[in-house]
Amino acid sequence: MALVMEPISKWTPKQVLDWMKGLDDCLQQYVKSFEREQMGGEQLLHITHQELEELGVTRIGHQELILEAVDLLCALNYGLETENLRTLSHKLNASAKNLQNFILGRRRGGHYDGRASRRLPNDFLTSVVDLIGAAKNLLAWLDRSPFASVTEYSLLKNNIVQLCLELTTIVQQDCTVYETENKILHVCKTLAGICDHIISLSSDSLVSQSAHLEVVHLTSIMPSEGLGMYIKSTYDGLHVITGTTENSPADQCKKIHAGDEVIQVNHQTVVRSCVLSLSPSLSLSLSLSLSLSSR
Repeated sequence: MALVMEPISKWTPKQVLDWMKGLDDCLQQYVKSFEREQMGGEQLLHITHQELEELGVTRIGHQELILEAVDLLCALNYGLETENLRTLSHKLNASAKNLQNFILGRRRGGHYDGRASRRLPNDFLTSVVDLIGAAKNLLAWLDRSPFASVTEYSLLKNNIVQLCLELTTIVQQDCTVYETENKILHVCKTLAGICDHIISLSSDSLVSQSAHLEVVHLTSIMPSEGLGMYIKSTYDGLHVITGTTENSPADQCKKIHAGDEVIQVNHQTVVRSCVLSLSPSLSLSLSLSLSLSSR
């Protein structure tokens, strides 16, 4: 059954609060502020650091947690059915080349001093963070079925992970500006090469296939036996199915596969929820909205 999911931009203040209540424990102190603000979905998707400050979210770390969660909602609201391995590779490629151009532009400046050994400027670090963010989005896709079981894509994923780790180490090293920039340029060039390779795989239909949403209804659930579904929650709050138990409700429905992402449980959006409750104890049926991987 194809899902016609209500756009997050149309969420009511109550739906925003329900979503907030699923976030990290440290953010629950701000639920009352969001309730007083009567914030709807459209306002939530465009919320800024300044607006969070006005809502009483003064700690930078807490602001970042909320904004990261909102980023996932934005991806679900705007990009779910348009993103694929090729588009994400293009985005990482663009981020890598933007950082390369940023470095080369600095070197052409009249006040450039490559021999200095000082902390990198904020705009430089922002470009690095943007690059790592683009890499994380691509890695999340490569970590799904069927890519995770294809040797070529698995090797590409491992290379990207290694380069990102290398990048985070480089920006913390005590080197001259010129040495640091040269190391970053090498990482950017290698990442761009990997992206070009993925983009060139035009004959592989998996590269251009997008995910899609579908509702799966599980019935005849025995509370004592559970759903028979294994779920891994990722570092950034996604809930990905890793497998099912033979002859369980999840297995018998024949619609749930490893790599599918749980978006809603009984119509409650669980993207970025730190705890995912799938307890069927109050009901003999369960409705799941899944983001299905390419197959």
